[in-house]
Amino acid sequence: MYPEFFVAPMREELTRFGIEELRSAADVDAAMKRPGTTMVIVNSVCGCAAGKARPGIAMAMEPRCRFTSLS
Repeated sequence: MYPEFFVAPMREELTRFGIEELRSAADVDAAMKRPGTTMVIVNSVCGCAAGKARPGIAMAMEPRCRFTSLS
């Protein structure tokens, strides 16, 4: 595992968009039982996540977004 100070900026980048952080299997189970459409994001510290995934998520969060739940 990476130290918290290393992953915190990447985590905050998603929570700033309104993404709910799921840190346990129970959290995931509860999120998946919610009605509607849920977009689940697996965050990473790799360059691909920084260069493509998180920016793409930001674009998906634009006003036309139709997700009921974000985790």
